[in-house]
Amino acid sequence: MKRFVTALLFVVATSVSAFAQNVPIPSGWLNQRGSIMKLYAITPSGDFTGVYFNNAAGFQCRYGPNNPVPYTVNGHASGNSVIFNVVWNNGIQNCNSKTVWIGTLQGRTLTTKWTLSGPGIQPIHGTDIFQQQW
Repeated sequence: MKRFVTALLFVVATSVSAFAQNVPIPSGWLNQRGSIMKLYAITPSGDFTGVYFNNAAGFQCRYGPNNPVPYTVNGHASGNSVIFNVVWNNGIQNCNSKTVWIGTLQGRTLTTKWTLSGPGIQPIHGTDIFQQQW
């Protein structure tokens, strides 16, 4: 019985890890606005971290010579469902806002809907399509 329970736990742990690993780590992603997301680490439960280089025209906290530090991205993957967020404060520029993306991963394409919100900011909604670059 002890072997059975041990084997069952191994199968479940392996399945959970494989389930969460649909997001390739490490990987780099580019969206249609020119923003880049680099993912560096993922836990067996699907929590991942990386950095985000905002290049979206018309939005604050853009990456560039006056703001050369990317923003931290944190997220969670479960199968092909992905959710991640960026708090727009990198220690150099603070836009007092946060964006949350919710999407679906299919192959090398991550299709998302996002919401930008913050104190005194009317929420802004949009869509992004990220293509895996590496």
